[in-house]
Amino acid sequence: MNSEMSPSSQLPGPIEVERKFVPGPDVEDKLCTLGAELLEEITFRDSYFDNSDLRLTLNDMWLRRRGDSWELKHPPQRGARGLSGASTQYMELTSEDDIICRVSEELGVPCPLNIESFGLQEFASFVTRRRRFQLPLVEKSNLKVVVDLDEADFGFAVGEVEVLVQTKEEIENALKKVETICKQLGVFRETPVQGKVSTFLQMNRADHYRQLVEAHVI
Repeated sequence: MNSEMSPSSQLPGPIEVERKFVPGPDVEDKLCTLGAELLEEITFRDSYFDNSDLRLTLNDMWLRRRGDSWELKHPPQRGARGLSGASTQYMELTSEDDIICRVSEELGVPCPLNIESFGLQEFASFVTRRRRFQLPLVEKSNLKVVVDLDEADFGFAVGEVEVLVQTKEEIENALKKVETICKQLGVFRETPVQGKVSTFLQMNRADHYRQLVEAHVI
């Protein structure tokens, strides 16, 4: 991190700037044309958790367990939403101590010893097969662009163009970069594309999905 960065710019975790898209049959060919490298092919299960009154997700906070690891995504600014136009911006916390602190603050309860002690309920769980590509770095730019092609086990496929930034000042350039890549891949849309979790909820938990729509989270 740049030593000249102001204290207000420093964040407890990276910000994920992302734009989802509907992957066509030729998207991998277009990625190769752009010089993308296939980094990995992986399969994993994601499980998402909330309390009984949906306090976290209705405030656009997404607590996920993948394997033995926990992650919390929430908007960079308090009271804001992660969805911005057709792109999203989320802070990513992966330290269990940081996650416990933020969740306890949101729920208004003392910090427990571990995340399991919150007594949260699982509201979504599914397996994803992912092919992850990385685009070459652009000259004079340190933005690393990753493209994920996901297939979930409930019959849903989605692509994601993602850039991680460390400061709020970098978000605008990241948004422009993500939009440019989508246009180069021929998958650019003005309106948001629904992700895996919201699609799972729409298919399996209609009331939860409805509440999120009414809260303008999705």
